[in-house]
Amino acid sequence: MTARIVALTKFPTKGSHGQTLQEANLLAGLGMEGNFYQGGERQLCLFTEEIREWMDMQAEQGICFRRFKENLLLAGIPGGILPPDAHLQAGDAVLQISKDLKSCHDECKLSSRGARCQLSGIAVFATVERSGLVRIGDCVCVQE
Repeated sequence: MTARIVALTKFPTKGSHGQTLQEANLLAGLGMEGNFYQGGERQLCLFTEEIREWMDMQAEQGICFRRFKENLLLAGIPGGILPPDAHLQAGDAVLQISKDLKSCHDECKLSSRGARCQLSGIAVFATVERSGLVRIGDCVCVQE
């Protein structure tokens, strides 16, 4: 699988609007430099382009549409799924997909009426295993 980075966004404070970047420095064990969320298993949030498009087309938005925001937006992932524990080479950095998957919340309108939210299981978290610079257009490859 070879994907590419189509957007980079950092969120300097909790709940802030994202700042679109052309490149970002990813720090091992922390996440994106200057991003509010650092450390733990949720250092970075990765979405696919298909998920972002799906979210933008929904008439009724779930609670996570406002809360859950991506740092890296990727294109070219078959089926849109990155398996837990996969190691990704992204630009100069190496990421590991977290086992801590995005889940639905009981207070969500979509979840409460039994609708399937495509964010669950497809939008993923990652840790930075090796520091490095990532840029829009960089390839993202699963390491064997």
